[in-house]
Amino acid sequence: MKSLSEIRHLLVIACQEAYDRDIKSGVHPYAIASYHYEKTLDDELEKHIDTTDWKADNWRQLHKAFDQKYYNKRRSDFGSNDGVDFCQGQWAVGAILNSKQAWATPGFTEAYLNHCLENN
Repeated sequence: MKSLSEIRHLLVIACQEAYDRDIKSGVHPYAIASYHYEKTLDDELEKHIDTTDWKADNWRQLHKAFDQKYYNKRRSDFGSNDGVDFCQGQWAVGAILNSKQAWATPGFTEAYLNHCLENN
């Protein structure tokens, strides 16, 4: 059985490959959002783990299973990221896992719906 960090890295690879395919096919980087890769992440994750009964903490543990040994250097928030391996895959996986954790948090859905109803 693979560790969470190994599985998380496979998710990053899958999302990076999907991103690279999109760029190669002519999609502009500014037209890409992390949620475009949620199905890619779900399909890859399904190969390794059944997440049917996952709670927020399960998603948090997978997100925190980031292992630096898989990457040449961390993505820079303020500078060039040229040459950084898996930069876009890391971004997509991090954003998607944060979102999945939020939606799995008790009360989040209700709070979100109440917020939407109050602002409409």
